[in-house]
Order: sequence, then C-alpha cells, then structure tokens
Amino acid sequence: MKRLVLGIFLLVMLPMFANAATVFVWNFDPLDRFYDAEIGDSVDCAYWLERSLNENGHAVHADTSLPGDLSPYDVVFIATGWFRC
Repeated sequence: MKRLVLGIFLLVMLPMFANAATVFVWNFDPLDRFYDAEIGDSVDCAYWLERSLNENGHAVHADTSLPGDLSPYDVVFIATGWFRC
C-alpha cells in the first residue's frame, strides 16, 4: 500500500518538480564585486545565483532595477550585496 501511495505521489508531483521556473534576479548593487578564486576574476553578488539557476534549466532574467510588474516571474531573488562604509 505504501508503495502504491508513493508511486501515485511521484507520478503526480514529478512533472511539477521538473518544470523550469521563470526567475528574476534583482542585482541591487552591481558595483559590489569580489574576487572569486575559482574563476580567477571579480564577480558580483548575483553571479553564482544566476549560473546555478541557468545550469538547472531555469529561465533567468537579471537586472539592476526592480521591474514594476513581477507577475511574469515564478520566483524573485534579491542579491543585496555587502554593506560598504
């Protein structure tokens, strides 16, 4: 019985997990950059977030300003950067 319930659950939920989301990344402070030794260059705060989402099949839109209408996006990430004095 447990196998049947698990099978039905996976059958119903798997397509939802597999769907790619449309993601907006608001890179609040693009001038806030830091050195990343893995790349050997400076990157901004949203770099790895955008790269990870792209590699997992999500459609990523990034900008430095927040759009007035966020309804086309399934998820919104805000990369606020680091506090600078």
